[in-house]
Amino acid sequence: MNPVRSLARPFGASPKDLGGATSNGMKFYEDIKSELERMESCIRKFGHTSDHNLDWWVCGVIATDAVPVFVQWPDGSGLLTYKYPGKWYIWSDPLSLESDMIFRIEEFCSYVLAENSIKEVWCGDVADSIYPALKNQPLKLNGIYYSLLWPVLDMVKYDISLPGGRFKEIRNAKSKFYREHQVKILDTDGVAKEDLYRIVDAWQAEALKKERKEDVFDLKYRLAIKNNFTGFITPRVLVVSGRPVGFNAGYEVPNRPGRFAGIIGLHDYSVKDLGTVLWLEDLEWIKSAGYKELDMQGSEPHNLKTKTQFGAAIERKTDTFSISKRDEVF
Repeated sequence: MNPVRSLARPFGASPKDLGGATSNGMKFYEDIKSELERMESCIRKFGHTSDHNLDWWVCGVIATDAVPVFVQWPDGSGLLTYKYPGKWYIWSDPLSLESDMIFRIEEFCSYVLAENSIKEVWCGDVADSIYPALKNQPLKLNGIYYSLLWPVLDMVKYDISLPGGRFKEIRNAKSKFYREHQVKILDTDGVAKEDLYRIVDAWQAEALKKERKEDVFDLKYRLAIKNNFTGFITPRVLVVSGRPVGFNAGYEVPNRPGRFAGIIGLHDYSVKDLGTVLWLEDLEWIKSAGYKELDMQGSEPHNLKTKTQFGAAIERKTDTFSISKRDEVF
């Protein structure tokens, strides 16, 4: 298979049969393994969000029929995308200069939406400056599906002893937890994958009590486990009374020296205060590893308390929305 596929459509030719670049120089790369250096070079130059990580992007599909596709322009900038039946999905901000992000999305969307089979393009967790700017472009914007706020914790100031009255409840919960349970921390490679999948199953069941099925994205966690957490730094499992009940995993944010991204923190809700203890384990590990900042990942406003209680400050806001053909609304 030619790893570079043009999506040009002269005379009705199939996109799968075409190679080369589009008129504005975009190239589409589906053979991810063969193009790792190309993509890593783009991230080294333009990466800036905690989602700009190839291993997490490959895991981040929401359905098994997704095809990860890297899109690149002649200046080296790019997009991390997925192609699904009838739609495309853009993963995080464009890998480009901030001043070019709007144009990269507009060029990509205008091009792929010209394909008859493509009905919409989703922009997932992109900077909140992008949606209003796209209103000035010749695209049909649908309403914002959801927005997230992204807190960052200053790990230099964070004190793992949690002193003072504001942390009394957390200190008491931790003390009680460790007093009543035997707790171990193991690397993920020392725990059976079946036990990790079981944690995801329990987390998913709990999430489905609060969210719609289409908004519960469990597949990415299952793929991270299947791929042995490739690309993550020291993924760890919390074992309580001999039973794996939660796990943490993350990596360094590109072009942000000293910043760690706490990408995964999942537990099975089987023990009181388990979520708090899992957070504290992650914070202690990140602090001891010498990182200066922690990207605590995006949350909707009503779910922020757990993160901001440790002193994190909101750094950015992102939006998720779709763009459709002019004559269709989603």
